[in-house]
Amino acid sequence: MNIYSKAGNFDDIALGRALIAAGKVGCIVLAGGDGSRLGWKGPKGTFPLSLVKQKTLFQMVQERVDAASHHFAYDLKCAVMTSPFNQEETRKAFPESVDLFAQNIVPLLDMDKKPMDESHPNGNGEVFKCFYASGLFEKWKAAGIEFVQTILIDNPLAEPFDPNQIGIHYKKGADVTLKAVERLNVSENVGVIGMKEGKICIVEYSENPPKEWNLANTSLFSFSMPFIEKVKDVDLPLHEVKKFLHSKPVLKQECFIFDLLPHAEKAELILYPRKEIFAPLKNREDVGPVQRALLERDRVCIHKLTGTSPKQIFELDARFHYPTEGLKEKWQRAELPPTSYIEP
Repeated sequence: MNIYSKAGNFDDIALGRALIAAGKVGCIVLAGGDGSRLGWKGPKGTFPLSLVKQKTLFQMVQERVDAASHHFAYDLKCAVMTSPFNQEETRKAFPESVDLFAQNIVPLLDMDKKPMDESHPNGNGEVFKCFYASGLFEKWKAAGIEFVQTILIDNPLAEPFDPNQIGIHYKKGADVTLKAVERLNVSENVGVIGMKEGKICIVEYSENPPKEWNLANTSLFSFSMPFIEKVKDVDLPLHEVKKFLHSKPVLKQECFIFDLLPHAEKAELILYPRKEIFAPLKNREDVGPVQRALLERDRVCIHKLTGTSPKQIFELDARFHYPTEGLKEKWQRAELPPTSYIEP
């Protein structure tokens, strides 16, 4: 028996579009990490990635929020969870209209599990504890937001306002809805999704998930506001992850957002094609594959608008992915200009 719905149902999408256009949906970007694994100093979100313009991850997500706001004719709400170490630099990347709040920090442990002098962000599991403590929960609730989607800054295919996801979430009356993709193989370093005691759950790849589980966690969630209020003070387990600091092994203690799933009375899972939603940027070796995924997304988008299938390397302005009727009319059967960066 399938434990998921499949993405692509037009009724779900139409329902989600109506909810977004009515201002019922906000987005939280989880962006507390640094760029050390990319060989980059500063927040991971400041890493330049886009194929032509070398836009940063922060710039790309902000332009998508702006384009979605224009498309839906509503000033959509977006907040960014930073860490205390990168909040000041993150603030420079976003307009004042984007709310920031910081996650908590905990000490690193040595290999004997003794606390060290250095601290680090404690993962994304306490996002709603920090969101609530910042005052943003009440602010968004007063603005009429009923659902919150969360995305990771290091997945540039992540959709900050996904009608399909929010449509199913609303239709099913879910507390939590998660996007999944098929796992590439049993060696892929992703959390794995399955069922335990009748509930959807996720097991980290480092914690020996069942080999028969073949769905990968994308960390693309939607949550209902009452559920957020319910779980804001729950104690989540700390996962110990081995890392290297100054070439020495240490243990990071992190709590993960997926550990909120057992607290949900109703959780839903949606299976998407990987190429549409999931291209995580974890280390330097991922840069090329992620850029190719972005190019393929742009090629699919321009083909839908124009009917052409360009072979050259190019980059689309974010507004093409949220086309207005005027943009659709202008570009119907149009030829691409001979520039590598295409604007409406």
